[in-house]
Amino acid sequence: MATLALPFRPGVTTVLEVDDRNLLFCARHRAPAVSRDAGEQIRAALERPIGCPPLRSRLRAHHRVVVIVDDATRPTPAARILPYLLAQIGEAGIPEQNITIFMALGTHRPMTEDELVAKLGSSVYGRYRLINREYRDGDFVHLGQTPSGTPVEIDRAVLEADFRIAIGNVVPHMASGWGGGSKIILPGVCSQRTTDAMHILACTVQPVLEVIGVRDNRPRAEMDAVAAQAGLDFIVNTVLDERQQIIGVFAGHFVEAHRQAVACAEQVLVTPIPAQADILVISAAPSHMSYWQAVKPYTYAHLAVREGGAIVFLLDGSEGLVGDAPVHEPTVRRYLPLSFAEQKAAAERGEVEDLAGLNVPMYHALLRDRVQRTFCVSHHLTDEEIAFLGFERAPSAQIALDNAYRLLGRDARVGVIPLGSEVLARPNPPAERDPA
Repeated sequence: MATLALPFRPGVTTVLEVDDRNLLFCARHRAPAVSRDAGEQIRAALERPIGCPPLRSRLRAHHRVVVIVDDATRPTPAARILPYLLAQIGEAGIPEQNITIFMALGTHRPMTEDELVAKLGSSVYGRYRLINREYRDGDFVHLGQTPSGTPVEIDRAVLEADFRIAIGNVVPHMASGWGGGSKIILPGVCSQRTTDAMHILACTVQPVLEVIGVRDNRPRAEMDAVAAQAGLDFIVNTVLDERQQIIGVFAGHFVEAHRQAVACAEQVLVTPIPAQADILVISAAPSHMSYWQAVKPYTYAHLAVREGGAIVFLLDGSEGLVGDAPVHEPTVRRYLPLSFAEQKAAAERGEVEDLAGLNVPMYHALLRDRVQRTFCVSHHLTDEEIAFLGFERAPSAQIALDNAYRLLGRDARVGVIPLGSEVLARPNPPAERDPA
């Protein structure tokens, strides 16, 4: 009998027991080959950036610098990175009043003071000009459009800087293959028009199961194009282990450094499995706040469970369906029950005012009928919210697994992914991809 601890959120776990004869795999972070002191890694990455010269040879004392940082929905250890980065900026003679920290919220809600202190660190928070505003309140500059027609509108506070630096983390992502790199610009600091165009493109131009965990894809190419137009000068991207400790830091050009970060992430976050499971038990952690975030691990789950199987989905859900991005709740409520074809037709008719909000309903509709049943275990989602998603509530992971056995038989093969928003479980050799 295998006894497995599954997290709901930091500090809250549950225990699941799976018979050895049923357990097909438990997909976790793979151990990194080398683990160095985090400070040493950050210093080395800044001293020897990838694809561009070091900051000290590029910054000037008169420069206005904007440091773009992702929000509370990401585990990026910005508080570890910022002291080293700001020290290098200061060594160039740039005064603190010329430095702005811009929270790249995308369409998420503004961060609370506690979240900002945790993200930036108490030694940084309050010392610098800080922009932490909802994307509809920004002042955007139109820069034309990408070759594929996406309008490029970037927040003026980013464009008016002389030098733009972005801090992010690399984990799998359904719309861009991997997080990090240019994604912090689009959608992080873009207008609603640009963000809407990117989200609808990401849902329609390439099957989602072909995009997840692949660096070069069509949505990522769009993000790279927009970041180039915005003049993103430098990135610092991390790869983290299961305990959220830094195992890799990659600084430099937003494409070249990101490629090396993805290569590292693939060695840590992509776990080969012998086959797709009949029943997949997956926790949404650390994308546990709401279904707006948790749709990512729910989507990744379909790489690891066979068509016609079942999913046991652990979602803490402290912010409900869309609490971390409340602007999208009306769109999610209206369109999520519809089929993908109906959603796409509504967008093409021009009746959807919030196209970015259609993103989650579209991904959900593409995959929800691929399995027979999704059993949801949640501390905070209501019965109505779980039923709205088309899931079936279960009081515990163990009871959910028993229900799945009754559906698929006692010989069903079980896969487990404890940190479902970070680990990709891929059949080795990969199974033929579904046309999702």
